[in-house]
Amino acid sequence: MVMRSDFVVLGASGTTGGLITEELVRRGRRVVLAGRNAARLARTAARFEAGAVSVLAVDLADPASLIAAAGAGRVLVNTVGPFARLAPPVVAACLDTGTAYLDLANERAAVRALLDRDAEARERDATLVTGAGFGPAATEALVLALLGTGVDATAVKVATAPHSAHDTDGVRGTVAEAMAEGATRYRAGELVRAPLGEGATTLTFGGAARTVIPVPVGDLEATREASGAPEVTAYAVPRGAGTDDGRSHAYAELTDADGRVHTAQLSTGEGFAFTTAVAVATATRLLDGPPPGAWTAARLLGAEPIASLPGTTIQLGR
Repeated sequence: MVMRSDFVVLGASGTTGGLITEELVRRGRRVVLAGRNAARLARTAARFEAGAVSVLAVDLADPASLIAAAGAGRVLVNTVGPFARLAPPVVAACLDTGTAYLDLANERAAVRALLDRDAEARERDATLVTGAGFGPAATEALVLALLGTGVDATAVKVATAPHSAHDTDGVRGTVAEAMAEGATRYRAGELVRAPLGEGATTLTFGGAARTVIPVPVGDLEATREASGAPEVTAYAVPRGAGTDDGRSHAYAELTDADGRVHTAQLSTGEGFAFTTAVAVATATRLLDGPPPGAWTAARLLGAEPIASLPGTTIQLGR
């Protein structure tokens, strides 16, 4: 029987996949570098000491190829977007091979689709995790922290203002596909849509008043799942707009049945570094026999481990 590696990183030759691989290898983990371009994977592997990693070319359109990739490790970390379009066959391969699945999705539709597989995952004693990155993990950690104080939310707003040192083709492509859905929010428990840009408002967080717009991101589904509130909106600062102080900021605002407003803010460093830290922490947790089902990274980890990530602080307020 061939021994599985600890991790398969799908998209390992990309920016985020490379950062995650570097941290896993630094921790002494056995990693398979998987992706579509064998030459790029070989160049990535050359950065590591001999024997630290192995390479596996994968055809995302070939179920047998995906089965081979998923079966090569105990946990598959999927960094290849757009996730709404490309993740489902990868998830299916992980379910078929008994491999824990983790992705970095931040598209609303992708996060919702993964969470909707909860019953299937439990029936098959499998663990599926989504939203392991800045955005869903940051805002949901704030929501979980506020809920932990006893707040019973009837309405929730969350918002992000990331600082990024990278502008990759993969991120741009994922964002473009996601934004085609328009502005989305939950009203009276129902998903409603409007043209992108409608519903702009100003929220003050991270030391600045920021103009934000409702966006179809994974934060929306993660927040609704965590809070159960019928009224939920996820906002973001439009790309290229607003004040960039060299840090990434997230905000959550919960309104209770008496109309009282409870707020929380998260501040951290560069967005890709935070995503790497969340992904590595979640992937490592998945080696420890996690509970079956479909999860977000923040719900699996909890608010406190996210608050303890390097350079990260969470502040609760009123």
